[in-house]
Amino acid sequence: MSEEAEIAARVESLIAAQVAALGVQLLEVQYLYQERWVLRLVIDRKEGIGLDHCGAVSELASRILDVEDPIPNPFSLEVSSPGLFRSLKNSNHFRQSVGKIVRFTLAEEFLQERKNREMRGLLTEVQDETAILEVDGERVELPMEAMRAARLDPDL
Repeated sequence: MSEEAEIAARVESLIAAQVAALGVQLLEVQYLYQERWVLRLVIDRKEGIGLDHCGAVSELASRILDVEDPIPNPFSLEVSSPGLFRSLKNSNHFRQSVGKIVRFTLAEEFLQERKNREMRGLLTEVQDETAILEVDGERVELPMEAMRAARLDPDL
């Protein structure tokens, strides 16, 4: 695991429970260098995220990070919602998205079974590490590792 991933995991362990106490779910923590160090917290809740939620999480995270000091470099804290086209990166993200349209790109090693690298379908179920989708009227079972990238693709 990279140092950045270790820091992100440590931050997540420090703040996830307190963020949940605000009625908000911490979806993702990223620690990355983009011309400067950035700690990005992606939050969500069923009813949606507003500026008040981002502000409350930012204030809470800042207080905890000031005390615990898990990050060795100066950084900017960003708190945001995942947006309409949110990425699906782990089994929890997929489980929360059952019943929604997903656009995904197949990894090279899974192309032999499918014609198209880019696909779109209704996520109907998740079993362990397998996503079950309805693609063009056909039931498709894909291991999550078969999807190089996946994101929600709502009809707008």
